[in-house]
Amino acid sequence: MELLPIIIAALATWQIIEIWHHSYLTSPLRQRVELWRNYLGELLRCPFCLSVWVAGGCVAILWPWERANEVPTALAAMRGVLYALAVSRLANLGNDLSYGYCRTPRFNR
Repeated sequence: MELLPIIIAALATWQIIEIWHHSYLTSPLRQRVELWRNYLGELLRCPFCLSVWVAGGCVAILWPWERANEVPTALAAMRGVLYALAVSRLANLGNDLSYGYCRTPRFNR
């Protein structure tokens, strides 16, 4: 995977997590999810946990599928998982570094 799709996936992951956790538009759904006492509820409440799965989706969308046939399927799948984890970490790092400068306030109603 080239560098530009990784950067785009990391920024998209970061933004999706920010919108989910801090947007007024998602607050009604987020409030319902916060009442769930199961694994899915925990996943959706934890930005760190959720970022891995959002990154996986972003990587899957941006993955150069036409080149995936060049490597065995299992290796391509493992590579996709590694890219998703790397993108998630990059998005979390960006969030950590900019936390004090551009944190969107969280609305709780």
